Amino acid sequence: MKRALIKNKKNYATFMFIPESQSSVKSYRIPAWLPRFVAIFVVLFVLFTAACFSSLSSLKVKYEISMNEIGELTTINDSQKVEIEKLQKSSEEVKEHLEENFRALEEVKKAVGIAPSSSDKSIEIRLASLGGNSAVSLPEGSTSHDMSGKIASIESDFASLADKIAAQKQLINDSLGPIKSQVAYLKAKPSIMPVVASITAGFGYRKNPFTSRGSEFHNGIDLAAPYGKTVVSTGDGIVIFSGWNAGYGKMVIISHGYGITTSYSHNSKLLVNQGDKVKKGQAVSKVGNTGRSTGTHLHYEVKLNGKNVNPTKYFD
Repeated sequence: MKRALIKNKKNYATFMFIPESQSSVKSYRIPAWLPRFVAIFVVLFVLFTAACFSSLSSLKVKYEISMNEIGELTTINDSQKVEIEKLQKSSEEVKEHLEENFRALEEVKKAVGIAPSSSDKSIEIRLASLGGNSAVSLPEGSTSHDMSGKIASIESDFASLADKIAAQKQLINDSLGPIKSQVAYLKAKPSIMPVVASITAGFGYRKNPFTSRGSEFHNGIDLAAPYGKTVVSTGDGIVIFSGWNAGYGKMVIISHGYGITTSYSHNSKLLVNQGDKVKKGQAVSKVGNTGRSTGTHLHYEVKLNGKNVNPTKYFD
């Protein structure tokens, strides 16, 4: 029994507190294993704290790196959005120019009397397919840095615009020939009055102005203009005759091409010579009363492939 009690006392440690004053001595009895436990706990706590601190430091560094990367990506994203919006605007402007060019071409062809072709309608449909759905949506505040879909869409739009530009260029090239030909014809067509005056004798049968007996066929029209008034060419052409021609007196004949010729007779003065090139509205003579004439006037004729036709049908 005594041995067991001694052994049991060895499992404890006693701490005594002796004050300098007359106070009583105080003692504290603790288990012998407690100091070792406390020491181990402190060591483990220090190690755990150090590990946590190290982990927190690492996380903080990674967080800062991530935030910097996010900031850089946001900046790049914003820059890409600006560039994409510029590209979209450029795409829309090109599309608008294409549509304006097409409309202008159609107006020119309409003005010169060329009917729209099937290729024109095809181009119009293909241009119309560009409208409305070509814009790429860029939501406000978007931070996604994956712009590949938007860029691909814009690239597709530009590829489509390139096709339209090529098609329109081909259309313009194909239209230039007919337009130039039509413009040349319109310039040559005797479509204006040779002199501003009243028509006193029309095209066709009429009474003989000299005998007032029977009738005769009048190959042109007579314009009662005052003596010396300027006579102009009714269309672009080349003077093939300028001189005296029997009953027509002083006469100018102009070839306009396309089988069309015009003649201006009974003039008092001729202002052009054979071989001269003249423009529509250019002065060619002065009104007079030469040749077989009943008074001062201009006798004007139009021939198509050598046959006299009514000049008034050509007037605009």
